Amino acid sequence: MGDRAYGPSSKPVPVAAPRSANGTANGGGVGTPRPPSMVPGRVPPPPMYRPKPMQPPPGRRRSGRGWCCACCLWLTLVLVGLVFLGAIALGVFYVIYHPELPTFAVTSLRLAALNVSDSDSVTSRIEFTVTARNPNEKIAFVYGDIGAAFAADGTDIGDGTVPGFLHPSRNTTVIKGSASAAAATVDPVQAASLRSKKSHAMSVEMDSKVGFQIGQFKSKRISVRVLCGGFSAGLAKPAPSPAPIIVAAAPAPTRSKIRLSSSSTGGGGSATTDAKCKLRVKIWIWTF
Repeated sequence: MGDRAYGPSSKPVPVAAPRSANGTANGGGVGTPRPPSMVPGRVPPPPMYRPKPMQPPPGRRRSGRGWCCACCLWLTLVLVGLVFLGAIALGVFYVIYHPELPTFAVTSLRLAALNVSDSDSVTSRIEFTVTARNPNEKIAFVYGDIGAAFAADGTDIGDGTVPGFLHPSRNTTVIKGSASAAAATVDPVQAASLRSKKSHAMSVEMDSKVGFQIGQFKSKRISVRVLCGGFSAGLAKPAPSPAPIIVAAAPAPTRSKIRLSSSSTGGGGSATTDAKCKLRVKIWIWTF
């Protein structure tokens, strides 16, 4: 058999002729058309990827919330530091001066007059003596005016005021005062109770502003209230001899830090009792 010649499966790719200096292809005439720049049917290669240069991230700006948290943290640290320094100062003060509370005693009480009228008004007069003792060696106390309010069976029967004074260290001061009420209207039930009893359960409230003094230094005064109760008294009978005081002890009294004792001399004997007392200190709006 003879050899059979086969043609190419595809058309040959035309190749552009080199261009001459005058812009025409070699061997071509002036009117020869320019060959196409891209072969039909061939996909052009993708463009080369060029990554963008890395830029540093912008600086972070602290928000308002961050500033608030920082301020709260510093404020807390400052407060904790102040409390710590205050505790150290109090400890040093206690070691050097050994402060002690002053003690008070109502050493005498005389119910000179107690009259309850039919219109439920009370007229009374009470004479009392208060003894204050300062056990400290280097601390003096400065008292403002002391207001004393007396009550019998829970009913107010008289008010009085004792002038303020300076209480030196290691000193005992005796203060005499009186309280009275003039036609003070009370509740009808309380008025009937006062008429029916000869002996009344007494209580005393003494309010004052107290500060301490060390050398030339004087502290700010704070409000102090001393509550005393747990004793009874009856109307004193008129007698030629002075100071007929009648005071009886209340049953089962309790003791507290500050003790107020009342003594009496009536008939031929005397009685001394411990009263139920509490000391309250008011600082700003808190009462301890």
